[in-house]
Amino acid sequence: MTPARRQRPAGRTDPRLARAVFLLLLAVYVATFNGPPGGPDGEVAFQTTSALARRGSLAIGGTPEADALVAHARSSPPGGSSVREGRVAGEFYGWFGVGQALVALPLYGLGRGAAELAPGIEAAHGATRRYGVARSEYLAHLFVGLRNPLLAAWTAASIATMLGILGSSRRAALAAGLGYGLATFAWPQARGHASDVQAACCFTLGLECWIRARGRVSARLALGFGCAAALAFLTRVALAPAVLILDGAFALRLWAREPALEPARRRRLALLASGPQLLVLLAWLALNQLRFGDALDSGYGLAVAGGLFGGDPRDALAGLLVSPGRGLLWMAPGLCLLPLGVSRARRERWGALLRLGLLLALAVGLPAIFLRGWHGAWSYGPRYLLPALPVLWLLSALAFQRSDVDRRLRRAVPMLLAAGLLVQLPGVLVDQATHHDLAVRAAPVLLEVEGATSGPDREAELFEAMQFDWGFAAPWAHWRILRHRVSHERSGSGLEERFPVAEIFRGDSELVLEPTQERERGFRHLAWVDLEERLGGSAWLGWILAALLGLFGGIQAARALEL
Repeated sequence: MTPARRQRPAGRTDPRLARAVFLLLLAVYVATFNGPPGGPDGEVAFQTTSALARRGSLAIGGTPEADALVAHARSSPPGGSSVREGRVAGEFYGWFGVGQALVALPLYGLGRGAAELAPGIEAAHGATRRYGVARSEYLAHLFVGLRNPLLAAWTAASIATMLGILGSSRRAALAAGLGYGLATFAWPQARGHASDVQAACCFTLGLECWIRARGRVSARLALGFGCAAALAFLTRVALAPAVLILDGAFALRLWAREPALEPARRRRLALLASGPQLLVLLAWLALNQLRFGDALDSGYGLAVAGGLFGGDPRDALAGLLVSPGRGLLWMAPGLCLLPLGVSRARRERWGALLRLGLLLALAVGLPAIFLRGWHGAWSYGPRYLLPALPVLWLLSALAFQRSDVDRRLRRAVPMLLAAGLLVQLPGVLVDQATHHDLAVRAAPVLLEVEGATSGPDREAELFEAMQFDWGFAAPWAHWRILRHRVSHERSGSGLEERFPVAEIFRGDSELVLEPTQERERGFRHLAWVDLEERLGGSAWLGWILAALLGLFGGIQAARALEL
């Protein structure tokens, strides 16, 4: 006889469920994260954190990597580098959001502390070079690299929490949280260092505060909302329109949905929600003035003037939605259930959630389709859409409830999640930098584009053409790289690092390419593999940590599901 189970009241959620999603995903992310950044942009973000901790300034400098970035910026044309000179001659700043540097400070401190316990690893790292530049602060790089895994896991846990509040079953909420973390391009993005992961987390937490406030707006919720919105703006200034939409939704809830509130209490709640944002805005204006001599210039001014916008929105829209290399259709196939989720939301009279979700998606997506680099360059998936992914996934996951899916479509949920997992795996097992390194060298041989015949414009056209070509596009080319790489491993001859262009990119060429950098070979893009193979350390610490996180996450999941 099957024992009876307690029924969970609608609108409540078990915190163990959120902890389960967080721990299980963090276990996977810790096992597969990058560690030190693989590209210059990630290094710029790290050096900003390092300078803030070491020197109390956002001006980078004082390490070999920072000095190399400054030297490159000096020799680059205006807007050609993610580092630019400030108002004071000789001071150089990254143009990325200040919020990234602030959030990473505690992790940087942990890394510096760990370095005191492992001087041999630090010395071995300092004896190696990348792009011809000496390296420094290995463990600080490693710990700061955990920022995005932590934030991505937190985002997924928040999605599971919101679904519980909205009345979904525990199983559906668990599947949705894990599905977001493993069956969308959120997983490959969590391995890297782009600011989009932090922006997505901030938006999700703000949305969670808004949903929780449907019953009673507490001081804690108002303050949490204000901090989340403020950090979203400080992370990516371009998301200011979406932040304003969130603010409008919270204000409407505070005034229209809480008519019985005393005027004094309503003002206090409004101050708690708006206060952190006003303080951050003032600090942002002051920092801009101090760094660049213009309160409204956060560092992107030269890039915008140099043509950051001005792309063809039709090509960008097609690329972001259906292109084989960046389209949401492939990078998050679970979003195909969005119409079913919208249908359930309408039946449950969640019109406010639908409207807010649509407005947020538009506020994030519309600027992206006017970018010349709508694809996000060296990334896996349409990273500029990542801040909108959680709310779209939340609406789609409303259809995960078995009673809300037609019997003929019930198998669609696990099938779409499995398909999403298969799309993300090659983006984890084959580094995006490896794929891009090989692809940009093969593209001039195999692809023909109209327009410029040489220079940066032609490179940009070729790169965009690769996103629409099934031979070059991720994840398909990733799978072929992985298959070719491990084919020799099975025969005992080691990983194969010579890639025939005809096999990998489906073209008529006898060209054979090898990865340019050591990090792009084999599985050295994975932090623990790099630690063992390059620095002679032990990878077991990382694997054990991932296993313990998975164990504790499994226990929390079993308790939440009452198994």
